Amino acid sequence: MARDPGSEVQHKLREILDRAGAELLPRGSEPTQSDGPSQFNSTIQRASGATVAEIDGLIGELQSLRDFLLNEGQRLQRELTEYTRLNQGTRESTRIVAGTLMKMKTSRDGDARTQ
Repeated sequence: MARDPGSEVQHKLREILDRAGAELLPRGSEPTQSDGPSQFNSTIQRASGATVAEIDGLIGELQSLRDFLLNEGQRLQRELTEYTRLNQGTRESTRIVAGTLMKMKTSRDGDARTQ
């Protein structure tokens, strides 16, 4: 004998909810045949509400992580820019000092030869 497709779907959903959401039912209350559909709908709403709340929490955490990563990327960019500026300044200072030392050495060597 073939089952009604609607009742088969309802039966499968009830099995799923019984396995996954049994703890969502109020303690000590078992659904009766007369309030089965309303209890079923209530259970689905509570199960989906908890799932939606979890998803919303995860979305919030991901947005916070995204903001953190964007801020860290900007901070690193600023630090790299400053490092590059300092590095160029150091190279220029080193070039000037080396040039001055070479001039001093050359002038000393010239003075020593003339004596």
